[in-house]
Amino acid sequence: MAAKKRSGRRKSHSARTSGQGMFGDVLSMASALAGTRKHLAAERLNELASATRNLTNSVEDLPYLRDYTDAAAERIDELAEYVDRTDIPEMLDDIATFAKRQPMATLALGVAAGLVTTQLMKSWPAPWMSGASSASSSRRRAGRR
Repeated sequence: MAAKKRSGRRKSHSARTSGQGMFGDVLSMASALAGTRKHLAAERLNELASATRNLTNSVEDLPYLRDYTDAAAERIDELAEYVDRTDIPEMLDDIATFAKRQPMATLALGVAAGLVTTQLMKSWPAPWMSGASSASSSRRRAGRR
C-alpha cells in the first residue's frame, strides 16, 4: 500500500514538474515575442519622432509651434529609447506606479485610448462582418418569400 502511495506521489510530482516546464517554455516564448514587438514599437516611435522633426522644419513661420514640435520630437525619441532598453515587467511596474501617483491622468489616458480604438475599429473594414450580414440578410429575404 505504501509503495502505491509513493509511486502516485512520484507521478504527481513528475506531472507538476512537466507542467511547470511547459509553462516556463510558454513564458519564454511570450517574452521573446514581446521583446521583438517591443523593438518594433521603438522603431515606429523613432519614425514618428523623425516625422515630427520634418513638421518642425516645415513650420518656420510659427516659432512657438516649431518649439512645441521640436520638444515633442525629443520626448518621442526619449520614449523610444525607454521602450527599447526597458524590460516588459519593469515597464508594467512603471505604469502601475504612475497610475497610483496620477489616477486622474490614468483615467483620462484610458478614456482617450478607448476613443481612439473605437474610431479605428469603426474605420477598418470588417470582411467577416460583411459576409455574415449578407448571409443573414439573404436568409431573411428567403424567409419572407
